Amino acid sequence: MKASNKLQGVLLSLLLPAGFMSLAVLADGRAGSAAAGPSLTVYPDNLALVRRELDRALAPGSHTVRIEGLPANLDRSSLIVLNRGVTLIGAHGFRTYQDAASGPGASVDVELEVERPVETLRIAFLTSGLSWSADYAMVVARNDATARLDGYANVMNNSGTAYEAAEFQLLAGQIQRGASPRYRADALMSAARELDQVQGALALQGAAFGDYHLYTVSAPLSLRTGEARRIRLVGAASAETEKLYTFGHSINYRQQYPEPMTQPVVVSYRVLRPEDSELGGVPLPAGQVRVYQEDDSGRLQLLGISPIANTPKGKDLLITIGYAFDIVGTRTQVDYSRPGGNVYESAWKVELRNASDEDATVQVVERLSGDWTIVESSHTPEKLSAGAVRFQLDVPAGGVATLEYKVSVRP
Repeated sequence: MKASNKLQGVLLSLLLPAGFMSLAVLADGRAGSAAAGPSLTVYPDNLALVRRELDRALAPGSHTVRIEGLPANLDRSSLIVLNRGVTLIGAHGFRTYQDAASGPGASVDVELEVERPVETLRIAFLTSGLSWSADYAMVVARNDATARLDGYANVMNNSGTAYEAAEFQLLAGQIQRGASPRYRADALMSAARELDQVQGALALQGAAFGDYHLYTVSAPLSLRTGEARRIRLVGAASAETEKLYTFGHSINYRQQYPEPMTQPVVVSYRVLRPEDSELGGVPLPAGQVRVYQEDDSGRLQLLGISPIANTPKGKDLLITIGYAFDIVGTRTQVDYSRPGGNVYESAWKVELRNASDEDATVQVVERLSGDWTIVESSHTPEKLSAGAVRFQLDVPAGGVATLEYKVSVRP
């Protein structure tokens, strides 16, 4: 992948606050200093996994260690020790305090059983107050054929604790949080060990992690309490797009409709993402897309805002921006009968009016249920699925296009 295609942000490890920079371990009356900077994996839903390395020599035997500089809102039941041969026997003495530099903090005393000498104590825990989300800005060319698309990761710190020069990784995907706020230590231990194994490959690009995707920020960041940071995640200077007009509805074909029904026409853009393209070669985290376009005077205007789901690499985006002002459709049931047994026949006329000064192609998508057959139609039907059929209508500028079809349905 070219350097320009690499994600500038990648997310999944562990962050640590200013308070964590002063993290100390007290054991047997002596203090230990941090062996490495803080590292965080931030999840989309108010949760972060924090990992710390503390420069503390422990001989084999039993030890009571005080860990300071913890966030006040950490999940105390999630605290674990990652060193092999070191067993966490218990924890007690949880205390909170106010630090002038880093804000609210906490400390806890842990009881450890050490089987072999340890030079660096490694811990991990979960804490709330940190979250991230993705958003995208898409500027469509005047001809609707191409667009520039930029994606950003927004990292929010509402944890009450500052994080200075921390490694940030973000996880895209939805994890199971469970019915209880408690987390199993063995599951967290397993996840942390897997993080160790993949961390080297996450430096500058997105990577799969189990059933999720991770994005790693390329350089350490400082994020103070109450602060948010926006980081460019991905981008394409010119992605191929298609403007789509869709007129569709779900109708009970076993029912009579005495009056015509006027409905709006949905406007959307399909963004093509072949895997060998600048935009298609990377997965896109779920988020909102703001779609813009310049008007005739060159002023940028907002066309609409649409959510997208987590999207694998190579999969096109379909972004709905709103309803057409100048194109409307009217659906009229012109015939209805029950030729016998459990069979229903219904004939329809769909009229599309285009008041704009440009020709338009409109997809008419009809949703059906049961065992159905298009008996006759003025336009070629395309079966999309067991419950949908599509017709393509070219609607001239200032003109009308009409679709007529008859469907037979057996429930």
